[in-house]
Amino acid sequence: MPGSSGMPIVAGFVLLLAGLLASLVATHIKARRYFDRPALARNRLFDPVLNLLKWLLLLSGLALLARVSRPVALTAGASLLALRGYLLFIRSHLFQRRLLRRDFEALKKARPGITEAEILYELTLRRHPSWGPELVEQMVHDYPTVESLAAVIARMERGFRGFRA
Repeated sequence: MPGSSGMPIVAGFVLLLAGLLASLVATHIKARRYFDRPALARNRLFDPVLNLLKWLLLLSGLALLARVSRPVALTAGASLLALRGYLLFIRSHLFQRRLLRRDFEALKKARPGITEAEILYELTLRRHPSWGPELVEQMVHDYPTVESLAAVIARMERGFRGFRA
């Protein structure tokens, strides 16, 4: 448009980036153990408010971009959806099972005298040292196959309030 500046499009991208930054902050804070979080983040409303802020920033950025240029907004939205799909894929049970199976086979080949339970124990403890040896030992005992352990690890990594990998 003649005489118009690129400020609305810049503002839309700034809002999108602020939403992505809020998402990173949320992921960073949720990755900490509950009592290692800052005092403000231990409030029961902190996670929902941060989640709402993240979505408001992302959606307002997309709405502002849509007002200025629909193709730019569609491209930005498609990029965000692709990133979300990628994140869901790498956190999925199937992908985690494939990674654990690959590492299991490599460690089994590198050290042929080690038992399968010891391999699973070592791989899980390597991946999540903060879980502690007792928890990992119990997990390997309860879920002795690569497939079952990978499913439990994937569920635990998705986490819930108060517990996060």
